[in-house]
Amino acid sequence: MSLCINPFCPQPDHPKNDGSQFCQSCGSDLVLLGRYRVMRLLSDKSGFGNLYEAFDRTTPKILKVLKETYSDDEKAVELFQQEAIVLGQLPHSGIPAIEPQSYFQFFPRDRSDPLHCIIMEKIDGPNLREWMKQQGNHRSGKNRRSSG
Repeated sequence: MSLCINPFCPQPDHPKNDGSQFCQSCGSDLVLLGRYRVMRLLSDKSGFGNLYEAFDRTTPKILKVLKETYSDDEKAVELFQQEAIVLGQLPHSGIPAIEPQSYFQFFPRDRSDPLHCIIMEKIDGPNLREWMKQQGNHRSGKNRRSSG
């Protein structure tokens, strides 16, 4: 299933999007930068961005898109761009690798404002919440103090 990332698309998961170059609902590009096809939404609960699973042909990637509500906030856009720069400077197996042109702007059809995007390596393994649970740390988000 190909997914449209246009926040104004009436049906981003249109069943006829598979294999198509353009969203069958809004007409936006489904292949970003001519390389990346978005397959599914992973999370819309993260702070400033939505996270998607995308593919560069057969290679899985993560696409982070700055939420449309922050696109006009210069500071939020600047921090988002800095995130891509910092990720590119931190070579570590636990930090997603990014290519030099990993930050880009995507213009949905009939929109003048861009979506700000970062494409990065997908690292297989548990997310932080799953990892903490595996480690026996079952904190519910509240501060717990030990007695003594």
